[in-house]
Amino acid sequence: MRISVVIPTYNSKATIRASLGSVMQQTHAPDEVLVLDDGSTDETIPILESYRPGVSVFQQQNRGVAAARNELCRRASGDLIAFLDHDDIWHSCYLEIQCKVYANFPGAAALFTGHVDFRGYNDYQWIEDPFATKCATELIGALSFLKRYNKRPGVFASMSYCCIPRTMIKKMGAEPFAVAVSGADDFCLYNRFPLLGPVAYTALPLVAYRIIKEAQSADRLKGVGLSVQSLDLLYQQYEKQGNRRLMREFLAAFASKKRVYAKLLMGAGQLAEAKRQLLDSLKFHAGGVSFIKSAVLLGLIQFPDSWQPAWPASDRGE
Repeated sequence: MRISVVIPTYNSKATIRASLGSVMQQTHAPDEVLVLDDGSTDETIPILESYRPGVSVFQQQNRGVAAARNELCRRASGDLIAFLDHDDIWHSCYLEIQCKVYANFPGAAALFTGHVDFRGYNDYQWIEDPFATKCATELIGALSFLKRYNKRPGVFASMSYCCIPRTMIKKMGAEPFAVAVSGADDFCLYNRFPLLGPVAYTALPLVAYRIIKEAQSADRLKGVGLSVQSLDLLYQQYEKQGNRRLMREFLAAFASKKRVYAKLLMGAGQLAEAKRQLLDSLKFHAGGVSFIKSAVLLGLIQFPDSWQPAWPASDRGE
């Protein structure tokens, strides 16, 4: 079995060495490491060039992370494709564990591990042994994954702790990462997984997920809007699937996301668009509770301003 590591980068001079270093220290060495720079304007390229020939470096004009990931998928030759963002860090056993999981669950649409969060630009030091507690891999069915991901997205939030079999990438066509929703393309992808099969999850914290202010989008309104657009792109695929239970859960997630978006739109003073999103959520509801939530919210936004709640801000703040 061949394994490809793919890394999209953009202005990553402060973090890319640590990320690549964690790849080079893997107990199961990858067969290829592909890095695609998406039009960096800092010193990222010279840093990447210093890793040749062990790392294949490619460049493109700035087209966004989704386009970069799609190009990397086209170039990757491995049976298993391991994604890593340019600021995150793998435990040295990450690929070893993922390869074992793939061997045990070759039909899984994707393979996830657990992770730990850390802040700042320093390298992450693995003080605690992630193997101190025994952890069996869980095979999550399509319906359960759809429900769990949309209720607790943080567990599966980053491509850095996701590997995808090449066979699954091919099933998704030329654009597994939807360029139209670049920035929320991973959200769109994860909501496609239930259309492909179950997902394997190993809760061992084998990835250090870096949290830095510059990497966090300050525009919540835009981010949630892209998530709504992502689900809109997937609607016909779920409808075509013909699985009633899966479609019902998808509609519940869709309506819920539209309600969140409507609240943010109200916070930004966009009443007309908020009303449209809530009317859509009534149309896409998955049952009585969802319908009631949307109906109540729709009524609430039409009250006088003095009667309305404090709507959430459209930016993340400090």
